[in-house]
Amino acid sequence: MALFLETRTRSDSNSTSQTETVPPKISTSWLSEPKGQVGYRGRRIGLLVLATSLLLALFTARLVDIQILNREYYLGGINRHTAVSSISGVRGAILDRNGSVLAVTDTLPTVGADPRLVKLPWATASLIGPIIGTSPESLIDKLRSDRHYIHLARQVTPDMAEEIRKLKLAGIEIRDEVARLYPNGDGFARNILGGVDVDQNPLSGLELKFAPLLSGEPGVRENFVSASGSVRLPGGELSFEPAQPGKSLVTTLHAGTQFLTERELQKAVLATGSQSGTAIVLDVSTGQVLALVDIDGYSSIGEARVAGSSGAYQNSFEPGSVTKPFTIAAALEEGRIAADQIIDVPYRYKYSDKDFHEPYVFEDRQLSIRDILAKSSNIGTIRIAEKLGKDHLYSYLRAFGFGEFTSGQADVPAWPNEQRGKLHPPTQWEGTGLANIAFGQGVAVTAMQLAAAFNTIANNGKYVAPALIRGTAGSDGAIHPISPGIQRQVISATTAATMRDMLAGVVTQGTGTRAQVDGYSVAGKTGTAQKAWKDRRGYSDDYTATFAGFVPAQNPRLTIVVVLDEPDEHLAGLTAAPVFSQIATGALRALGVPRTK
Repeated sequence: MALFLETRTRSDSNSTSQTETVPPKISTSWLSEPKGQVGYRGRRIGLLVLATSLLLALFTARLVDIQILNREYYLGGINRHTAVSSISGVRGAILDRNGSVLAVTDTLPTVGADPRLVKLPWATASLIGPIIGTSPESLIDKLRSDRHYIHLARQVTPDMAEEIRKLKLAGIEIRDEVARLYPNGDGFARNILGGVDVDQNPLSGLELKFAPLLSGEPGVRENFVSASGSVRLPGGELSFEPAQPGKSLVTTLHAGTQFLTERELQKAVLATGSQSGTAIVLDVSTGQVLALVDIDGYSSIGEARVAGSSGAYQNSFEPGSVTKPFTIAAALEEGRIAADQIIDVPYRYKYSDKDFHEPYVFEDRQLSIRDILAKSSNIGTIRIAEKLGKDHLYSYLRAFGFGEFTSGQADVPAWPNEQRGKLHPPTQWEGTGLANIAFGQGVAVTAMQLAAAFNTIANNGKYVAPALIRGTAGSDGAIHPISPGIQRQVISATTAATMRDMLAGVVTQGTGTRAQVDGYSVAGKTGTAQKAWKDRRGYSDDYTATFAGFVPAQNPRLTIVVVLDEPDEHLAGLTAAPVFSQIATGALRALGVPRTK
């Protein structure tokens, strides 16, 4: 249908005529109702909403693909760098035989700083230094560095941390850090427990020997990281295996006996001017170590401290007269002598190419076997060894544990860096070898070997390898015992009983009278041995003083060995024997052993 425009011309008195175009009048009867126009707009809006929804759905699907379904692929595509980190589990505790905690993992405060935020480095160093026990000069370079974080003092006491926290110093941070704690003090049983560094790496002692058991199984985490490796990408964890906590170690130590033994040995090392001292307390029937103490003496400053390692396993020495009981026991067991036999003992005696002199004796004597032991006769012991012979003497000394690890296994030390001592085979004994070894020269032992040997006599002739560990304890708290150590019968119960009776005589009327314990019978032997030169043949003027024995004498419960290295007064009866008495008195009381007299 064609439309035509109507043109009109208008004029007025003030203007020229103008032409105006006027819209034509059109009939609208043929158009739809107004509601039809509204429906048209609705369709357009609906299409727009639909298109937008489809776009959002595609975008969401893409995000799901990137963030969830194939996140590793896209993260790897962005940055192929990954980092695998090890996660340490909680370190197991170390307990005494009754479950008292000797070592445990907890947290301690660590003092650090963000040097960028420290406004007054010198003032800050001057305030913190005295609290953490260091000079401000040693802190100032750290506080002026451009690092984001730096340690100032790791694993300080809570009191130190609180004192620093109250200062409210800019840039100073205090964080809790995993730490190994020793509730009885860092020195208590340090020679046995050992220690770890601030990062929980084991350094010595039980902490090192049983590191895999205490540490548990480490966990592993793998993440995508930035190209520098310093930033872990969000959502980039590829794998995670949690760490398994370590097991707790249950020792044979009796905390009360360990404490009193440390105290008495520290006093003795100081009083005698000794370079060092070792004391061991064994449970007779099981061979379990109830106390094991190593003390280092610092006479120049008047101090004696628990050593950082165990000389009881790691230091060997010539034992001297404490070897005589084993020579006599072997001869009795082999029937080469009788318990009531009398032997001629001259004060001078030539064996091979050497003249031996009886110390402090100037006349020939006739001595019983009991008197030879009680009076500690060197020549009497040599004459017994002659009857026994070198092959038998060597065989019995080996059976008593000389020349081997105290584990009882040829190639398995019972302790890190344990020494076997020295016991050469008879084919290597020189002319006077039999004579010297019979009374404790030319042979070397550790204190633990000596304790195990004396414990054999106390234990009816049965050797039991000394044990430091009762078992392990898991999260359930139940103790899982370990297998008992090596055991072997060395001498008969009859011979052992005879030896116990003879050794009791040493304490009642021989060289060991100062080892007596009020209310208990004691059996034991003194040993005063010259120290051999380390770099040449012969002996120095220094001595090792030893007392080894057990209590009660006829029904022994405890075997105790005391060794003092280079005391000012070298006679063992005056130095080591009294320490035995003090330790035995306290241990018997602590363990509730009934009196015998």
